Amino acid sequence: MKIVIGIGVSLAVLLGVALLLPFIVDLNKYQDQYRPLIEEALNRKVTLEDIRLTIWPRLGARVAGVTVVEDPAFGTGPFASLSSIDVGVKLMPLLSGKVEVEEIALREPVITVIKNKNGVLNAATLGRKGVAAPETPSRAPVPSPDGPLKILALLAVDRVSIAGGKVTYRDGSQAKPVEYTLQDLEFLLQSVHLGETPSLHLATVVQPLNLPVALDGTFGPLKETVDIDAINLQLALGKTSFAITGNTAGPQASITLTSPVIDTANLPMTLPLKKPVEIKNFKLAVAAKGQDLGLRDLSFDLFGGTIAAQGGLVSGPAAPPFNGKLAVQGLQLGPAIDAVAETPLSVSGVAGADLSVKGQGFAMPDLTKALEGAGHVAVKDGQIDGVNLLEEAVSILKVAGISVGEARATAFSTIETDLAIKQGVVTLQNMLMDSHDFQATGGGTIGFDHALNMTVNLRLSEALSQQVAGSSPVARLAVKEGRLTLPLLIGGTLDAPSYGLDMKGLTGKVQEQIKQKAEEAIGGLLKGTTKPKDLEQEGKQLLKGLFSR
Repeated sequence: MKIVIGIGVSLAVLLGVALLLPFIVDLNKYQDQYRPLIEEALNRKVTLEDIRLTIWPRLGARVAGVTVVEDPAFGTGPFASLSSIDVGVKLMPLLSGKVEVEEIALREPVITVIKNKNGVLNAATLGRKGVAAPETPSRAPVPSPDGPLKILALLAVDRVSIAGGKVTYRDGSQAKPVEYTLQDLEFLLQSVHLGETPSLHLATVVQPLNLPVALDGTFGPLKETVDIDAINLQLALGKTSFAITGNTAGPQASITLTSPVIDTANLPMTLPLKKPVEIKNFKLAVAAKGQDLGLRDLSFDLFGGTIAAQGGLVSGPAAPPFNGKLAVQGLQLGPAIDAVAETPLSVSGVAGADLSVKGQGFAMPDLTKALEGAGHVAVKDGQIDGVNLLEEAVSILKVAGISVGEARATAFSTIETDLAIKQGVVTLQNMLMDSHDFQATGGGTIGFDHALNMTVNLRLSEALSQQVAGSSPVARLAVKEGRLTLPLLIGGTLDAPSYGLDMKGLTGKVQEQIKQKAEEAIGGLLKGTTKPKDLEQEGKQLLKGLFSR
């Protein structure tokens, strides 16, 4: 009994001492030893209100009132603050003189990320000792190996968690500043040890979009460098999910993003679309090396066709230079145009294209100035709704009683053209259009401002040529080899095109025929095969055909 009582008293004493330890042991006196290490690692001033030893729910320490001071170039407020950081250690290793961290918990962190009017982030100098905030956007997308990533790699802990976090992003580089906030931030990182592969869970709500975001998966194994051999993550943006795979090696990174289906109605951004569309088999593969970003593969299925692109981009400048190649196969052009814009003219058919471009910047003024490119476009088995090219041409000749198909549509079997882009103008060359009643050739320009300036030569079928020629004296004499060619001029804009005939070109054909007949008559006189009386009769017939009198 005495032994039991002794053990009980001993346990009570130990428990009392343990409960009193947080009040007896003052850890604040050690701030001067470890705070400079933290400040050096972050390249930021750090303040700590209080540090206390904790016994429950686990042995460790609690740091209250943590503030990471902002870079002076961005203001005087805090860059980050936390109500507390709880660090728990394992008891058994501690009894043998070895410290093993079991968990680090961050309570209610508040972080403010700022991009100034020059496009520079306040995080540009985080972890980069002795580096002032740059005047232009940073060209180093991968953080310094002396920064937070190295701290994470060297940290040995079973769990790192965040509860009740909030991250605010303010972009002052745009004409109209924007602000986004990550609310109700949850974060859990497990197995943070060198040589191990941590698992990650992150969940938050993006405001003002009210968009739930979740990220789960693994990355690693952790090394003393920033190299990551394998990244395997699942990203959920509202109702849309993506798989993220890749790796990093020093300043180089390779990331692939895939999704089976993307409904644009569920995306947290405004796209230039009149109605939502469904994108299938989406794949985006990028490679980064310093400031150079390479688009290795962008491909997806849309409107029954496949779109693929490759290219490159130099990050950092306000108007980054880029280059790329685009290939389109089997695209249903009608639904595509309907989804993008409502215009008086609509083209249907199956489209294919190959295009190479280069430029600088993505704003319309930059694209108008710097975008250059060349390529080829072809559309099969379609229709131009909103205009009947034959009707426009024939009406100008004031020919009545001729049927030219559907009143406000032009059906075709093929439209194809070479194109070149420069200084805000698309130049169409070697254009060919095949239809049942005509074949069209020509070219011209279409401006980024929708201005039209085109010349299209409509070579009518033999049957339609005879109908038009039978009702128009000028057209009758312009018939060559049984077919009539009408030089159609198209001007105005894409929204309001105008049509006219190149009468000089048309009468030029008449002059050619008169000249040809005159040469034939003179040749006949010289050879003696034509008599003056016959020539007189042919001249009367020629004038009668020309003037219908």
